[in-house]
Amino acid sequence: MIRVVVDPGCPTGVPETVKGLRGLDVVLAPDRDAVAAELAAGAEVLVTSYWRDDFLTPSLRWVAGNGAGTDQYPLEDFSRNGIELTTAHGVHASCVAEHAFALLLGVTRGIGQSVRNSEAHRWSPMTVDELCGKKMAIIGLGRIGEEVARRAIAWGMEVAGLKRTPETYKGCVPVVRGPGALHELCSWADILMITAPATNETRGLIGAEEFALLGAGWLVNVGRGPLVDSDALLVALRDGELRGAGIDVTDPEPLPQDSPLWDCPDLIITPHIGGDSPNFAPRWAQIFEHNLVAYAGLADWRNRLEHAASEVSA
Repeated sequence: MIRVVVDPGCPTGVPETVKGLRGLDVVLAPDRDAVAAELAAGAEVLVTSYWRDDFLTPSLRWVAGNGAGTDQYPLEDFSRNGIELTTAHGVHASCVAEHAFALLLGVTRGIGQSVRNSEAHRWSPMTVDELCGKKMAIIGLGRIGEEVARRAIAWGMEVAGLKRTPETYKGCVPVVRGPGALHELCSWADILMITAPATNETRGLIGAEEFALLGAGWLVNVGRGPLVDSDALLVALRDGELRGAGIDVTDPEPLPQDSPLWDCPDLIITPHIGGDSPNFAPRWAQIFEHNLVAYAGLADWRNRLEHAASEVSA
């Protein structure tokens, strides 16, 4: 029987879903020390989106990720030890796209500031903006970026996108450029929407120069925290032209309590909840159950990260 350890930080419904599957010896770990202990005792499958160095044990054969990103994992160690890695790539695309628009509306319609005013019992009307006719540059045209694009176009926005391999793109965005066009898109856009994964190439992608080119626009980041230089974001909000930002991801994460970003009135922060919804677990379970068959050698893997290509397509 396959022994499976489920990390305590998994999204809502995932632990119960895995526990309910037949033919598995499932351990719902109460904390991450317990995860490490179970793996050290011989468990071979880990369900998680989190990684600690002591999770790498001789028995581990498959990490069933419940996130889309892979930057937290020691991919070279996985390759060297023959450990399979699968992700939740695409499972929460619609949900994250909705969250991206919630953040965008929060900053463009003054909702974040209005919530702060309401907590102080202060009635303070303000001039807010609208999205129709605005220009959005989407950085990372994977499944989440595509879902954002479809919604933006339906709202009457102009959309352009950045993709590592623009020649492979087959979606709804009319203008798709390669990485070399980042500055051109920053200058063109009213809204910079970050939906790309974190890789060595994308770390610190948006910094002081990019914020200067964006000017009096807005930033939304539902990709990964390290893509945006936090210090540059702070300066752009406090001293630059940036009108507002909404971020569901930070660097580091969780955001430290003493971070000055908490006190920016034009910044909305959510605690990496964009992909969480009651519908996540059933969709993720379909991939996990299929990959149990693949793990037995009886099917092809779904959402399996090829060791030779250590980046999820942006």
